[in-house]
Amino acid sequence: MLLYYNFTRKRDRYFLSPFEVEISKHGSQRTVCEIIRSSDFLCGLLGIDRPMMLKQITTNNSPSIVSTGSITNDASLSSSDSQEQTSRRALSCSTAAGINNSTDPLLSMIEEKLDFKHKCMFYSTGPTSDLCVCALNVGHNPSVLCNAIGYSSLQIDEDSQTDKPASADDEKKKSRNVKARHQHRQYVHQWMCIRDIIDGLITCNHILKSRNIHEILIKMDLWLKERNEPKSDKPSLTNIQQIKGKARQLVWDLMEIKNEVRFPRPSHGRIPNFRYCELAAENVTSLECFHRARVIKINPSLAQEPLRYLALTYNKVLLTPTPALESVLFYKLDPKFLRRNQLEWAATKTGAAELGTALQLTALKQIHVDIIIVASVAVNPITGARIGKGKGYADLEYGIMSQMGCVNKKTVVITTCHESQLINDLPNEIMEEHDLPVDIIVTPKRYIYTKRLFQRPERVYWNKIDSDMLTSIPVLQELKQLEGQETK
Repeated sequence: MLLYYNFTRKRDRYFLSPFEVEISKHGSQRTVCEIIRSSDFLCGLLGIDRPMMLKQITTNNSPSIVSTGSITNDASLSSSDSQEQTSRRALSCSTAAGINNSTDPLLSMIEEKLDFKHKCMFYSTGPTSDLCVCALNVGHNPSVLCNAIGYSSLQIDEDSQTDKPASADDEKKKSRNVKARHQHRQYVHQWMCIRDIIDGLITCNHILKSRNIHEILIKMDLWLKERNEPKSDKPSLTNIQQIKGKARQLVWDLMEIKNEVRFPRPSHGRIPNFRYCELAAENVTSLECFHRARVIKINPSLAQEPLRYLALTYNKVLLTPTPALESVLFYKLDPKFLRRNQLEWAATKTGAAELGTALQLTALKQIHVDIIIVASVAVNPITGARIGKGKGYADLEYGIMSQMGCVNKKTVVITTCHESQLINDLPNEIMEEHDLPVDIIVTPKRYIYTKRLFQRPERVYWNKIDSDMLTSIPVLQELKQLEGQETK
């Protein structure tokens, strides 16, 4: 965690920005504690239960001790709602007359919890500078988890309703059945990794780009590497699903707040029909692999409808999946057998079913798909990790095509999305063996070639298919019968 002291003067008193906390006269450690104390986000990030601490101090200490601390107003609130409203504001921890910060019980508890001796380092940028950098060695949290602090999670709420341990199948059913809903998001926190700043992977404050700060960050990075051992613990299925759910919630909330989506709204529970998706579609047609391609598979989402139209306009054979794979696997649309005035209608879901040819499973053996264009809710532009809306159809479709031999290493996987859907620190652990990574990301502004650090699924992994999915998707039943015939 990186905190930098940028001194701001207000009415003949100095404050630390962006946190409205008066500079402490009791040393750097107490100053950092005051900054953390004033922020719900920092308290949550460090695992400090601020309301519980306030309650404990109120019940365990005498009124005289509490009144001498800087928490008088917080402790005197009668309701938890009042505490929540007060904690949302930036607090000045030493503004009241007669306050002695050295006797503040809450600050002392925070200071004891942080272990400054082993997990904190201070750097000054020079004797003539007002800038000081403090690094706290805390457990790494990606931006998805950081932005979930202080906001409810649908999946966590569902899990908390029962004490009964759920099996893997129950978890998959629950993740599909949970109905996403809009969640008001008052704050969005920017989470910056020191390594990302050093490597220039993210856009950051101009102060952090200065030469002095950059040298300090390199020293801090070395300091962290000396003290941190790589963790080999593999996250559980529940944790992976929670991270994916929080990432989806974050993207949906942000795109609704910033008005970056079109009908249908809210976008929660769906692939976002993002604004300017037509520009993203045009950018795809500029790619060299698009011009070389003969057969392209594009998902049936609304945001990719302009791209399906352009693919037909460029005389590409288009494969589009049937909704929820209810009947056949794909509809095949060949522009040679369509009139010019039919192309726009053929690019829609209904038009594809009306004008397309139903493609049976065995017919995939005679086709080679050059490009696969999938939709995403969130995607990592560095690693190529991708999160869909949670149904898993794009991953399943690729597994089927890979097993039938119609895709190979030369097949390019592309996703089109909005800039707000890019999260450059999605954890690598969220990608399981059946998840499909992407090679190229195309937005209305640019296209990005990812490093694609993950293997594509080579087949359908039956341990990830529950009985309900097997019953509702006839193609899976047919594929299982073919597997049985081949083994015989």
